[in-house]
Amino acid sequence: MPDMSMTSRQAIARYTESNRRAWDEIAQIRHTKQPGAEFFASGNSTLDPRELQAMGEIRGLRLLHLQCATGEDTLSWSVAGALATGVDISDEQIRLAQRKAVAAGLSTQFIAADLYALPAELQSADFDRVYTSTGVMVWLPDLAGWAQAVVAALKPGGRFLLFEEHPLASCLWISDSVLHLESDYFGRSTPEFTSGWRHFPGGEEAKETKVEFSWPLGDIVTSLAQAGLRIERLEEFPAEQGWRFREKLDEISRLPGSFLLVARKE
Repeated sequence: MPDMSMTSRQAIARYTESNRRAWDEIAQIRHTKQPGAEFFASGNSTLDPRELQAMGEIRGLRLLHLQCATGEDTLSWSVAGALATGVDISDEQIRLAQRKAVAAGLSTQFIAADLYALPAELQSADFDRVYTSTGVMVWLPDLAGWAQAVVAALKPGGRFLLFEEHPLASCLWISDSVLHLESDYFGRSTPEFTSGWRHFPGGEEAKETKVEFSWPLGDIVTSLAQAGLRIERLEEFPAEQGWRFREKLDEISRLPGSFLLVARKE
């Protein structure tokens, strides 16, 4: 894995600010596509059954959800009984998440903060669980800094759960029944600049530039191990038809679509 100290702090700050503006711009459109407060007030959940199984008993445990967006998965952990806190860089997404939590009658906390500069109370090794959900790894310019943030938040013996789109799937797209390779699986810290959100209907014409990165699975696992976490479980799952693979192709089930990782702080 490349030495991430070679990535300048100034560049990371620029990429982060660009993505903050991009997420602020799309926040309301994304929010309208998600379940409303009544969904959570009724005890429903957006979590995948595989996440719930891997997390185990969560009731009464403190959980930190990094890169929580508008908070639907965070609220779902509250429904499951966790004392959940969600963090996201987008002020607008956090505002929407806070409003939804209040309307749902849940005590979920939401904090607007940069993952690479979390407030002290989130770096005090007080959390039993740290969680990261689908669609976030592509926004990270620095894996080492991300892994260090996970470790700083966890208690000794605490566990980290990552359920994410497989990085190979992130490089692919289906168009006219043809599978296309759109980006470099080994792109690592090389930024890819784009605008518009084709997977959020109504967001295709968004103007703010967003910056994405392509991290191989090996780099993700290695960054966590080097930060001091012990990897307990790594499982890959076949691709399924969805927002990325909207067109039905029998072959997609032969590709990895997602993965689940569990690690422990010793």
